[in-house]
Amino acid sequence: MSGRLLRLHLRARGGPAFVFGVGVVALLAWAGASWLASRPYFDGPAARVPVVALAPLLGALLLGSTLGGADEELERTTPLPWRTWRAGHVLVAVLLIGGTLSLTGLHAPEVYGAYALVRNTLAGVGLVAGAAVLLGARLAWLPAFGWVCAVYGATPRDFGGATGWWAWPVAPSTVVTSWLAAAVLFTVGVAVYLRRGARVGQPVR
Repeated sequence: MSGRLLRLHLRARGGPAFVFGVGVVALLAWAGASWLASRPYFDGPAARVPVVALAPLLGALLLGSTLGGADEELERTTPLPWRTWRAGHVLVAVLLIGGTLSLTGLHAPEVYGAYALVRNTLAGVGLVAGAAVLLGARLAWLPAFGWVCAVYGATPRDFGGATGWWAWPVAPSTVVTSWLAAAVLFTVGVAVYLRRGARVGQPVR
C-alpha cells in the first residue's frame, strides 16, 4: 500500500518531470562549467561563478512546483502523516539536486565547484520551501530567483565581514558566513514547510 501511495504522490507532484529537469540542469552545468574553466582568457575554475549561482537556483525552482499538490486542501483531508511525507520529499530532492550538481564541480571543488554548488542548493531549497508556505507552490520560485539575480548583478569585490551573509550565491566556498546563511535558510525554510505545508490556494483544474 505504501508503495502505491508513493507512486501516486510522485505522479501528483510531478516527480518524473522534476528528476528529468534536474538531469538537464546538471548536464548544462557540467558543459557550462567545463567551457568557462577551459577558456584561456578566464580565471580557470574561478570563472564558474555563473554556474554556481544559477544551477542550484534552477534545481530549487524545479522543486518549487512539486511542494504542493493540484488540490492541496483535498490532499490534507487524507489520513497521512504529512510532516513525514514532506520531510522525505524535501530531503530526497536536496540529495538529488545537490548530489547531481556536485558531480559537475569535482575539478577543484573548493574553487566555485562542488562545495559551493552544495551550499547554494541548501540555501535555494530553503528559500523555495519557505516561500511555498507564504506564496504557494506555483509562486515559490519568486523570492529565490529575485535574490540570486540581484546578488549576481551586484557581485561584491570583497567577501569579508558580513558580506557572506547576503552574497552567499556568489561567495567562495571558503567564506564561513555564506555557509551559515545557507544553513539558516535551509533550516528555517524547511522547518516552516514541514509544519505548514504549501499555502492552500485555488485548486488547479
